[in-house]
Amino acid sequence: MISIAEAPGKIILTGEHFVVHGSQALAAAINKNIRISSSFSSQNTIKYKNQKISLEKYNIKNDPVYIVRNKTLEYLGKKNTLSINIESNIPRGSGLGSSSALCVATAASVASLFNAKLDRKTLFNLAMYGEKKIHGNPSGIDVATSIMGGLVSFRKGYDPKRINLKHNPELIVSISGKRRKTSNMINKFTNFRNEKPYSFHSLVDSSNTLTKKTLSALSQKDYLSVGSYFNFFNSTLNYFGLSSTVTDNMIEKCLELGSYGAKITGGGGGGSIIAISPSKYIDVIIDELNKMNFETFSVKIPQQGVKVWSIN
Repeated sequence: MISIAEAPGKIILTGEHFVVHGSQALAAAINKNIRISSSFSSQNTIKYKNQKISLEKYNIKNDPVYIVRNKTLEYLGKKNTLSINIESNIPRGSGLGSSSALCVATAASVASLFNAKLDRKTLFNLAMYGEKKIHGNPSGIDVATSIMGGLVSFRKGYDPKRINLKHNPELIVSISGKRRKTSNMINKFTNFRNEKPYSFHSLVDSSNTLTKKTLSALSQKDYLSVGSYFNFFNSTLNYFGLSSTVTDNMIEKCLELGSYGAKITGGGGGGSIIAISPSKYIDVIIDELNKMNFETFSVKIPQQGVKVWSIN
């Protein structure tokens, strides 16, 4: 039997980085995903695309798939040897949640191989073992969004909530192609917090307030206001040095072509941007960014969260 799990990537609409320090944040699943296929085997192997890795030979104990696989087996009380195959159309280092999708899909696939259904909290906790190895001190918003799908309201230490809108907002997502390490971006925020704690906490409060306003505007289909909040968040992230010349130019192009607002999404320092625009401009903006050699697409909210199935 082969157990297959497919988990989506994500975009963060508001509150990235601030969410690590207590702000509410909004994220949404996207129509790019990672697929994990697990099966029983005579030896433990992981195959990333066309490269096969023997865990015994290379002892890759820092690999998130290895970590989540072992934690899931431990939770289930199993010691089987498994073959794990990985397929992805989420670029690594793009800020679109490739690592969280990888960890979620791994835990879900391995559990399903033993006919075990994990509840949302258990799946979250197992996936977070791998996510913490990659990012150090993540909030968990990426993992929660990959599990739940749709639009997710997240605050660290509280149960995440999936938000059901009466309409389907369409956002533009564009990948800069410049990879960055999220943990380095998190450290920039932490350093500022340590140097200017009062200024920092006032910004956390502002992020929390504007996230709530963004959610309200989305609910009312007030995309002009959503765009203005995107612009504010982007300026704030720029202040922390989390932008790049490439993403600045991408955002400028979106605004030039009629977007209500645009911002970097996720860790920053490269990665990807999102934009919200009048529907009549969406295709024009996507075409222009693609001509500039940035992989660009639109995503309608909601998208499905993790799904699991088996092949005998």
